[in-house]
Amino acid sequence: MGHLYVGTARARLGPAAAILDAAGGAVAACEENRLTRAVDSGTVGPPELSISELLRYLGHERTDITTIAGVGDEGEVDPHLAHAAYARRASGFDDTLVVVCGTETSAGVGAEALPFVPKSSITAEYAQLTGRLGLRPRRDEHLVEALARGGHKEAAAVQQRLGDDLLDMLAALQTQTRVNRVCLSGGLFFNTYFTTRVAASAIFEDTYVPPHPGRNGAALGAALTSVTSGTGGKGAAGAGATGGPGAAGAKGVGSAYLGPSYTDSEIKATLENCKLSFDLMDDNPLFELVLHQLARGRLVGWYHGRLEWGPRALGHRSVVADPFAPHVLENLNGFLKRRPAFRAYGVSVPAVRLQDLFEVPAVSGARRASPFMQFEYKPRDLGKFRTILPPGVETVRVHTVDESEPRFLRLLETWGQKTGTPVLVNTSFNGFHEPLVCSPRDAIRVFYGTGLDVLALENFVLRK
Repeated sequence: MGHLYVGTARARLGPAAAILDAAGGAVAACEENRLTRAVDSGTVGPPELSISELLRYLGHERTDITTIAGVGDEGEVDPHLAHAAYARRASGFDDTLVVVCGTETSAGVGAEALPFVPKSSITAEYAQLTGRLGLRPRRDEHLVEALARGGHKEAAAVQQRLGDDLLDMLAALQTQTRVNRVCLSGGLFFNTYFTTRVAASAIFEDTYVPPHPGRNGAALGAALTSVTSGTGGKGAAGAGATGGPGAAGAKGVGSAYLGPSYTDSEIKATLENCKLSFDLMDDNPLFELVLHQLARGRLVGWYHGRLEWGPRALGHRSVVADPFAPHVLENLNGFLKRRPAFRAYGVSVPAVRLQDLFEVPAVSGARRASPFMQFEYKPRDLGKFRTILPPGVETVRVHTVDESEPRFLRLLETWGQKTGTPVLVNTSFNGFHEPLVCSPRDAIRVFYGTGLDVLALENFVLRK
């Protein structure tokens, strides 16, 4: 009998699939465009490639699937309920307000249904602003966020007003519910301006944003909903919800690393199939080489473990660079990414050093970790960080790294020992107009097709 529960969802750029293994506690999720290699995957129907790749990774067959539940147009699961199920379960909070800001806004506590909040949609107003600025609504909102961060008058003014509206709504909901924790989901919360304002507002003691707050993140919620609806039984719900000893490790639903990974033998076979020269190194010489290249201002592709689930690279499919190297911003925007000059980049830092290096709002003495790069902070030494900040920008998205990611943490710590500041630029490992790389072959192709200087493909190293 099958024991896999599949959830699907479709965002603007294509669909995604998530799988819960109710017997083993494993969780896996992947967006279709990671496999088609087109930003807009343009597929019709369920994300068949994602389902097949996740089944391969988990070591299962189609016959192991109990049910497939889709969000919205893809099936029967209400998108707001799916968002809420994912965010609540990922947070681990027992008692929390869940606020979903998509095309409409909804809020609810615990297992209650999410009622519509009778307020104009902040997301819709942000889309209108995008159009007024000559950009594509519901497609270029990230550019509006960047313009606002850099001081563009209309973008900054409207974004601030919408942020004020969001805080007013949340304060009213907190007064009504008396709940001191909040989970934020929906596409609006890709925007770190809004998430940071909520976290810094002290309306709630804890603010949680899941690794993938967008529409496709709700695929996990659809899978959770199908498990808890009674199809899989009480035991299945517990296993699928909390993770466990399966392929997802102990992180479960709240992990940012739910995509597939590839073995050393698979990587080696790919390299040999491409007839490439490479070095296979132990960790110590590999780290020494990478640090040496970073110190010379080189750009390094860093590939490790499972593919990130969500919009941002978090140390598994990343490009890293020295944030204080001369011309680093020009090299990233012009040479590597071909982005407008006003675009900024996130940085990674050991979690224990966050407050030493950045001005972090604290509530009840709690440190505001940002493991999914969901918050932005002002550097304490703003002048030092000017090399990575476009004109007018004073805050940077921050990715905090702790012992749960030992390999990337070691890279940051050893870099800090070498330079005095354990901070690296961390941007997505992808080609022009492509999504994040998934397979070793993707990484190799992007390495040779862009301005990267070094590729650390697990312990295989390629240099130009």
